[in-house]
Amino acid sequence: MIDTGVMVHVRATTKAPRAGATGSYNDGQGRAYLSLSVTEPATKGRANQAIIKELSKICGVAQSRIVLCAGARGRQKRFHIAGNPSALAAALVHAAS
Repeated sequence: MIDTGVMVHVRATTKAPRAGATGSYNDGQGRAYLSLSVTEPATKGRANQAIIKELSKICGVAQSRIVLCAGARGRQKRFHIAGNPSALAAALVHAAS
């Protein structure tokens, strides 16, 4: 069972010069993504773990509260972040702007 929280769509860039949120991205289907860069390469789950670490910093929650739900091998990913939905949404909006 998934706790209360938010689902966040992430568009990942790996092997970037520095890690962090770089804005937002809208696909052609009306879905909004948080653009997130990480310095790790996309091998052996290292980039996914780095994304979880960055989301943890952005949202102020423990890494254990973040679960990769879809997109483990792709650039576009979906994560569930457990916690207060309004506080998490505010933190994500702030990071995307």
